[in-house]
Amino acid sequence: MPHPSLEDFRQAVLRERLRDAGEALREALPPRSPATTAYTVQPGDTVGDLAWNLMQQGVPGPVEAIADQIVQLNGLTNPDLIIAGATLQLPAVPGAVTGSPSGPPSTPTGTPGTPTGTPGGTPTGGPARPGERYPVPSIKQMSSEGTEDDWNQQSNCGPTTMAMILKGYGLGTGMSDGAFINQLGQGVGITSAGVGYADIQRMAANNGLTSEVNPGTDVGWIEEQLASGNLVAVNGESHVMLQNESPAFTSGNFSGGHWIAVTGMTPEGNFIVHDPSSTVTELTPAELQRFLGEHQYGGYSVAIHPPPGVAPTDAPSPDVTAQGQALESVRLAPGATSLAESGFEGQGEFLMRMAEKYDVPIDLALAMLWKESQWGTAGASVAANNPGNLKFVGQEGAFEAFTSPDASGSFAGWPTLQQGIEAYFKLLGTHYRAELDSGDWTALVNRYAPPVENDSNLYVQQVNDDAAEVRRQLGIG
Repeated sequence: MPHPSLEDFRQAVLRERLRDAGEALREALPPRSPATTAYTVQPGDTVGDLAWNLMQQGVPGPVEAIADQIVQLNGLTNPDLIIAGATLQLPAVPGAVTGSPSGPPSTPTGTPGTPTGTPGGTPTGGPARPGERYPVPSIKQMSSEGTEDDWNQQSNCGPTTMAMILKGYGLGTGMSDGAFINQLGQGVGITSAGVGYADIQRMAANNGLTSEVNPGTDVGWIEEQLASGNLVAVNGESHVMLQNESPAFTSGNFSGGHWIAVTGMTPEGNFIVHDPSSTVTELTPAELQRFLGEHQYGGYSVAIHPPPGVAPTDAPSPDVTAQGQALESVRLAPGATSLAESGFEGQGEFLMRMAEKYDVPIDLALAMLWKESQWGTAGASVAANNPGNLKFVGQEGAFEAFTSPDASGSFAGWPTLQQGIEAYFKLLGTHYRAELDSGDWTALVNRYAPPVENDSNLYVQQVNDDAAEVRRQLGIG
């Protein structure tokens, strides 16, 4: 065996001296404190809730580890007892200003960044389902195309959900599903604990997109985002999704926070969903609300805005505006008031959009509107923005507005005319779908305006006559 040279000996002594010096320096310096921020405890706060919110905003580690940090930073002897008004030191959110008192951990919003996905220009997820605004592909986190994400597939519901949404927008189309999922997750430092809503927003920002978050169970907000052309990532309780499988629990039996993509509305008013780990493809509003509400921390919805220039595939055709303007000039008889003069001024295009959205013949809808609301008068339905004269049955956004001595029950009202118009079209397009599809307007009228409250034969004749006049003036068959 060769003997070490003098130079080898000198290098070993030097390394040992440097190590000793480093250790002495570390002992002389005060220990480095982790970055923290001061937080004023609010009524109802718990250490677990604070830890969850911090994880959602990007503090690394699972909830349990972050909760332990809070306990250690503040020397809490009873983590279940924190007093409202007290000040706690919390682990700082990466990139946040530290050291100043604060309110509840803030909700970040996405900002444009450098896209990580490969822009495709045109969505390529295949034909969209009826009611779906973009061709969103279905991707399973446990069996995605490509194998790059296999290392974390159990926890990849978040990036898988975002991969579906972004590919629906035409991003990441040059990559396999697994590669895109892996890139999205690693771009936010995903761990086996999964991701929170702040990470979802960062994935959007990393692809140059903006987003907005809404905590809680407001499914009406989700519907509004879909109507505006946005897709929505929703975080709720996975057990609820499994219960809604047919048969139940086809994909297993587990619980915990879970991300799904909500991508459209069916003609019946249900939400179209893409779930990375179950077979569920549709949820009623009540089921989606339960999915959110049974989440340990109340659920989160994140609306992802599409790239500039990417529009929904079901966007109204360019002639909708012209059709709406023509609609406003329709008169049922010589000398009668036009649609615009009767109180619907500026609503022609919206009426056409609602007819398309809920697949309701505009001639029938308009003829029944004139019959029901007596628009242009000072009637109660006009004042309540209820042109369809709908009964109050607890509709979303409606209130109990008035009663009539000639009818059972009370009537609904809405804050705006457009809300009342949409409620009318939605009712026709869902509850009267069978009559519309069969063309049986007589049966529809007899249900809508029961003979016990109306002269239904006269009603049917008037609706048919008025609808024919609408078709003549609009030039439709």
